[in-house]
Amino acid sequence: MFLTRWARNMATHAAKGASPSPAKLADAKPKNEKKTLLSKLEKEMQAEWEAKKLFEVDPPKEGEEDNGKFMATFPYPYMNGCLHLGHAFSLLKAEFAVSYHRLQGKRSLFPFGFHCTGMPIQAAANKLKRDYEQYGSPSPKFPSGRPVHVDDADDDIILEWAPPTSTGHQDITGYTLEVSSGAEWKEAVKVGPETVLVKDKKKVQTKATGPAEGEKLKFRVVTHLADGTSCHASAESDEVVKVVVKEDPKKPKGKAGAKKPAKIAAKSGDALHQWDIMMGMGISEEEITEFVDPMKWLTYFPPQGKEDLKMLGVHVDFRRSFITTAVNPYYDSFIRWQFNKLKAGNRLAFGKRPTVYSETDKQACMDHDRSEGEGGGPTEYTAIKVQVIEPLPECLAGVTTKPIYLLCGTLRPETMIGQTNCWILPSGTYGAFDRGEEVVICSDRAARNMSFQDLFPEWGKTTKVATMTGEQLMGASLKAPKTKYEKIHLLPLLTIKMDKGTGIVTSVPADSPDDYAAFMDVKKKPDYYKVKPEWTDFDLIPLIDVELDGENRTMCAEYLCQKLGVMSPKDTDKIQIAHDIAYNDGFYKGIMSAGEFKGMKVADAKVACKKVMIEAGEAFVYHEPDRLIKSRSGDTCVIALIDQWYLKYGEEGWRDEVIRHVENTLDAYTPACKKAFIDVLNWLTDWACSRSFGLGTMIPWDQQFVIESLSDSTIYMAYYTLAKYFHGDDNLRGEKPSPIGINPEDLSDAVFDYIFLRGAYPEGCKIPEEKLATMRGEFEYFYPMDLRVSGKDLIQNHLTMSLYNHSAIWENKPEMWPRSFYTNGWVLVDGEKMSKSLGNFKTLKGAIEEFGADATRLACASAGDTMEDANFEIATANNSILKLFAFHEYAQKVQTEELREGDLSLFADIWFDNEMARLMEEAKMHFDRMRYKEALRCAWFDFGSARSQYYDVIASLGQKAHKDLVNKWIEWTCIMMSIITPHTMEAVWKMLGKEGSVLDSRFPFATVNEEISAKGTYIEKVKSDLIEKHTKAAKKEPTNVNVYVAAGYPAWKLKVITMMKDCREADGSFPQGFMKMFDKKSLPEGDILVAKGKQVGQFAGMVKSQYEATGEAAFALELPFKELPLLQEYENYLMSKIKVGTSKMETMKFFMADDESAPDANVAENSVPGKPSMAFN
Repeated sequence: MFLTRWARNMATHAAKGASPSPAKLADAKPKNEKKTLLSKLEKEMQAEWEAKKLFEVDPPKEGEEDNGKFMATFPYPYMNGCLHLGHAFSLLKAEFAVSYHRLQGKRSLFPFGFHCTGMPIQAAANKLKRDYEQYGSPSPKFPSGRPVHVDDADDDIILEWAPPTSTGHQDITGYTLEVSSGAEWKEAVKVGPETVLVKDKKKVQTKATGPAEGEKLKFRVVTHLADGTSCHASAESDEVVKVVVKEDPKKPKGKAGAKKPAKIAAKSGDALHQWDIMMGMGISEEEITEFVDPMKWLTYFPPQGKEDLKMLGVHVDFRRSFITTAVNPYYDSFIRWQFNKLKAGNRLAFGKRPTVYSETDKQACMDHDRSEGEGGGPTEYTAIKVQVIEPLPECLAGVTTKPIYLLCGTLRPETMIGQTNCWILPSGTYGAFDRGEEVVICSDRAARNMSFQDLFPEWGKTTKVATMTGEQLMGASLKAPKTKYEKIHLLPLLTIKMDKGTGIVTSVPADSPDDYAAFMDVKKKPDYYKVKPEWTDFDLIPLIDVELDGENRTMCAEYLCQKLGVMSPKDTDKIQIAHDIAYNDGFYKGIMSAGEFKGMKVADAKVACKKVMIEAGEAFVYHEPDRLIKSRSGDTCVIALIDQWYLKYGEEGWRDEVIRHVENTLDAYTPACKKAFIDVLNWLTDWACSRSFGLGTMIPWDQQFVIESLSDSTIYMAYYTLAKYFHGDDNLRGEKPSPIGINPEDLSDAVFDYIFLRGAYPEGCKIPEEKLATMRGEFEYFYPMDLRVSGKDLIQNHLTMSLYNHSAIWENKPEMWPRSFYTNGWVLVDGEKMSKSLGNFKTLKGAIEEFGADATRLACASAGDTMEDANFEIATANNSILKLFAFHEYAQKVQTEELREGDLSLFADIWFDNEMARLMEEAKMHFDRMRYKEALRCAWFDFGSARSQYYDVIASLGQKAHKDLVNKWIEWTCIMMSIITPHTMEAVWKMLGKEGSVLDSRFPFATVNEEISAKGTYIEKVKSDLIEKHTKAAKKEPTNVNVYVAAGYPAWKLKVITMMKDCREADGSFPQGFMKMFDKKSLPEGDILVAKGKQVGQFAGMVKSQYEATGEAAFALELPFKELPLLQEYENYLMSKIKVGTSKMETMKFFMADDESAPDANVAENSVPGKPSMAFN
């Protein structure tokens, strides 16, 4: 569900009943000659690669060279829309790895499939169908955007909204802004069809009369069309209320008691209709109507995704591509085999389990079925039944003759013996619900949740007998289980959240700092809270003993709040600190000091107390989602107890063997990633793997259920090794004959056992054993999978489930389990989060059309690595077009230039040759660990800078560049950068007259000479010092600079170095305050350092800085080379860096620092090995 700019522009043109043509928008863009050339090269290279079948990778035939294999995969993307930049960012990391290992001589395989299982496609098709049913087909008449309160004008308010995105090709003749104060809707103002520009977006604005004091207003918009019809009313605005603006006594007085409407927090954007999303993909109105059939999605988007990948130049073996679901009979057979194996291995079970559930879809809603709340699951609560006793609050009088209970959701049932009251939100809305034998009071949301857990007479339904506010219930007399008090009361708590728990909370102020702060505040200020003093006339009840600060505390909440200075519930930071200490120490170290479980550890008492209360009918268990979860159909999910098949993830033995694999074998590339896997393995448990409907494979032994989308996606990487025998070219659905004549109905479980598990050749098998043996050989050659690349969000489900399923299918064969998982963070665009709802996605095709394939790839590589969020920068992509063009142009131009030949006679030649080797080795190290931003720095940016520096030095010497070095630089650039920008590098490779493809070349190997590198670094440091010091001396207009080179350290500096080297801690760091040893007071009388005064501290500070930057090298007493000859060779180069602009520099002279005839003796003595001193005169 991704929008191009065209879709967003529809809102601009909708007022005229027209939509802009994508072609016209494209024509309006200026032509970029450089991008045009690069795009032409990209298409040419792609055609050549496809013709040569360059990415089709097979095991070696007999007699062929075999340098090993490398297989990488990427989670096949859902085909409910186009591929986008987020996909590209992740999948390119896998492809970069494949290309790198190909340059090592390995048979590198990158297969790619397309996921169609589950609810995403079904939900999108259903949404589109609803769009048509509600708003018309094929061109709907949508409502306008919701009105947003953006400003005030005296007693009026200003509202703004977006015009409808589609008006059925009718012109807009006007709008009616309607207003409601809670009852019926009335006309507020008529508005013409004009639009005004607001923050570069077309919006409609109008004034309307604001609310009176105490009044709450909502607004909506009705759009009128030229054919006399009107669009549906828009969504309602948020409430607009008038608030008193308090005067600041420090500012000049204005009108007393001034009031103004409270602004609505403007939403980031209106919800898009599915039709809008489809139009945003460039699909015609006529064709969109076909997408109400889910099968249309399966035939439309996978082929488009394949073409987009080809446009990007991704090195995919498309013979192995396929789509999922039962539509593909080959894949369907594979998934059925997998689930039969899991069942046979006792990895599956059936029964009622608390599961995230979509009421709209009428089935479980797992991670990839959701539009919001991925990773969320059930949280268990204990619902404490607190009886409302006489006298009943007025709002409950006559409601029922049955017992009435408040339901208080808690995670700590063992603390109920300490209750002094219960809490309720005065402004909250509550319902009284009939449970058959009793009536219970809680929030509507909590009751709805419980109804799906067999806690009400009718599953999924509630019978509400009364509605009331928390304020109406305040002060109610209660009988709470376990507390010693016969009667407690319901008190106000303003921090209760109605979207969590039941909306009513038990209060245990002796143990809970939150309760203590609130209870004491209500006790102190009864009038403010509108409570009677007797409602809080209760002593705190000690219930848990816990050691804090060396003493046993009987009421830890009171102790912590007093210790931290908590004065009121507003001291939220202090209360949070107290809460964390009380919970962690109390729960894990505390001992019950009261009640029937006195003397028991708190953690054990929790289980025992819950059991006793449930058996006594004083409580029951229920579950809630641990966060807001919405299905792709748009409803807010609940936790339901439903019959289902589930995978027994978390089972002790199974989990332990997967943890061992993660800890000892799996390469996760970063400690953070490995830790994330261990964390998930420690909490992931039973996983519902069945659905009532949706696209996918039916559970083989229970055909009423479909296998859900994450459960059919755990070992399909193994299927890739065989897919070319089932699918081949352009056969994603497996509807064409198999390339080797295999019928899907012949793929029995025994056939897959033979291939994947070295089972016996099946009796009566219709597939010749020779063919099965070939497939087995291919599987065993490419497996295990060497690398899987994914977004970090899949650690919590798909990736961990993949490890579980590999260990189950290839039981006791860890050598067949995945070797490495690389996970990355989200990709931002210019620092902004990409969001489908905001419509700011860049489709993959759109990015390629805007920047070209190689520039897009380079910007993705530059965006960042690891699990931190990355940033795709538009400026980087645009600049990459220029850089790639310049490289191609340079490589072309240099072929006809006259260059120097013969020996590498100059140090600049030797340095450049060595620097290329150093950068290449560093790039290799980063490529090896998938640090592509750093690899790009070495192989592209620093490699280019090294060439520029070489040319700079050579020019200062009056020489030409060396032909061999220039050609090596171009060739090595082509090889290293073919990983990231293969099209441009392939074109230049051909230009060089090289045989074969650069993609099949070999990564360079060279030995780095550290002494030469040190010389190069030295020259750059001297250059920087010269420029810095010349800048400082510029006002004096110097004409000469004397450079002093030290042969060694003077005695006093040697002593400083020795003292610093010897004083270090065991870890190599300097002790705190170590510089004090150089103070005169700390030095012996007559010490050599005393006479040097401040120079000692300055020199020690310089050594410390060098040590922090270079380590042990800072203590080296001499350099591995002679400085003076090197400086003399580079004299012209160094002089050229300071003889610029209006500079009057004429000469540069070099001296040894101990040369008695040299001028500037005071400057000369400051020189040390590796850091010459300089005097400008």
